[in-house]
Amino acid sequence: MEEVINDYISQELVKDAALLPISNLTSLLDTGILDSLSLLRLVNYVEGRFGIVVHDVDLVPEHFASVDAICACLRARTWETASQAGGHE
Repeated sequence: MEEVINDYISQELVKDAALLPISNLTSLLDTGILDSLSLLRLVNYVEGRFGIVVHDVDLVPEHFASVDAICACLRARTWETASQAGGHE
């Protein structure tokens, strides 16, 4: 999961090639890689790629601070989704 998200961010969201390569610990917010528009693009990507709904309450800076933080949030969401199978859309 980390590799997929890192690749997407590196190829689609990083505007300054000097920031490449990014590590899974690179601060996406402090470097300016993620702003409000790129965050929405990333959320749309992960929802489509991993089939996980990212709720408004999940859109907090600590969940998108780095690739590792994003993956931790997605894994938590995956477990919640799996445990609620047959629940909501």
